[in-house]
Amino acid sequence: MRQSVIIAFISSFAGAALAQSPVWGQCGGIGWTGPTTCVAGNTCVYSNAYYSQCLPSTSTTTTKAATTASTTLKTTTKSTTTTTTTKTTTAAASTSTAASFVLAGDSTVTNDKGWGGAFCSSVSAKTCTNLAHSGATTATYVSGGDWANLLTVVKAAAKPCYVTIQFGHNDQKVLTTAQFQANLQSMGQQIQAISGAYPVFVTSLSRRDYKNGVISDVLEPWMIYTRAAAKAIGAKYIELLQTSITYLNGIGETAAHKMDYESGDSTHLNACGASVLSRMVGDLLVRTPVVAQASIKTNAALTSSIDNKQAVC
Repeated sequence: MRQSVIIAFISSFAGAALAQSPVWGQCGGIGWTGPTTCVAGNTCVYSNAYYSQCLPSTSTTTTKAATTASTTLKTTTKSTTTTTTTKTTTAAASTSTAASFVLAGDSTVTNDKGWGGAFCSSVSAKTCTNLAHSGATTATYVSGGDWANLLTVVKAAAKPCYVTIQFGHNDQKVLTTAQFQANLQSMGQQIQAISGAYPVFVTSLSRRDYKNGVISDVLEPWMIYTRAAAKAIGAKYIELLQTSITYLNGIGETAAHKMDYESGDSTHLNACGASVLSRMVGDLLVRTPVVAQASIKTNAALTSSIDNKQAVC
């Protein structure tokens, strides 16, 4: 019996050691209990004490977050993000962890400039597919073919499948709020028509634009109509705009701009910003509630920093 227990322990430890994070996935940080190495062709790059991320590299050497200085990496901007992170589950896995996520949105959700990639690495779901498209509105996401592709992915995905839908940054430039709400409702209803699929509307991520030391909120109308769309069709929504504004006001302008994708870009996120905002999204999904805690990996230290409005980046 004792020998069997020892063998089982060694086998489980070996399995954990061999696990590797995918490209854009988390690979280290305070509170992180997942893989600390990356799949071939990627390097674990230190961002901050709470987050290290697997980024494309010609070298497979892993950079340890505990001992390596922060590295600045400028990624190539892509117009469309299509990344599927597949998790290995056992036969005993609960229904909640066998779920899947599909992400729709604009550049603030993409892997390279938004929170989507970091979010996919933080879920316990079977799969997480990021189909966000830079520059997209609720109209162009449909007319350009992204939505048709998403529906195909959702139909084939493990159920339950949660489809997050976050738009507004580009819609506010070209659409009326009425058109915006109508487009969101149509998207949500098409997801609801798929058995086992659930739309989850996400109010826009706040821009980090300050006036007299306080966030200048220009996205509130789009938040209001996102809520209205969700309520009109009986769908769930999470309040990312107000939650991110509260956090950004709490940490202040100087700390907030340390999350900027690059100098002068107060809309998009660097790796550290993505780690913070993806954790915020995950916590909102659990607290609203939309999904069970088992669907989202916990990071108590980062959650505490966000709740207490402490700067991380």
